[in-house]
Amino acid sequence: MNIMKKSSFAAFAMVLMIVVGTLIGSHNSLMALRGKAADVFTLGIRGDGIGMQSDLRERGNAAYNMVVVARKYLSEEDSLIQNVLKARKQLEDASSVRDNAVADKVLDIAVKDLYDALNGMPLMEQDARYPQRLYTDFRARGDTISHDPYNQTAAAFNSTLAGFPAGFLGKLTGVRPLELF
Repeated sequence: MNIMKKSSFAAFAMVLMIVVGTLIGSHNSLMALRGKAADVFTLGIRGDGIGMQSDLRERGNAAYNMVVVARKYLSEEDSLIQNVLKARKQLEDASSVRDNAVADKVLDIAVKDLYDALNGMPLMEQDARYPQRLYTDFRARGDTISHDPYNQTAAAFNSTLAGFPAGFLGKLTGVRPLELF
């Protein structure tokens, strides 16, 4: 009878270790895949630092440079300037992919409004070419973002996570899907 109790305990302990080991291993593997996919946002697909985050930063820089030109023709308190500065700050402060996407849309509208206003003003000859160049650069970075592989990489991870057994194990171990931009 004593051996039966020891065998039952040993079998239970072995099953428990297998289950715990499977959960820990699954969590670590899924988190490694998630981390690799999430890094594409900041590091780019090649890991060279050229990803969506760098393009968003460059859009913010072009927006600020447009403000520098606008300050020569509009007051600092002008809503067009303030809207760009606030949107740029919102983009700088964004802490998630979703926050970045929302801030980028707000910045896109604010920069377009400022560009349109500058385009309708008589600018000094030395400043006349800058708004168009800055806006072209701003839009080009937006186009680059729209073709960035982050969304495809994140969607592929999310698809893996939704499948079996990853979906089941992911839910048990707290692995969440990635946000799309």
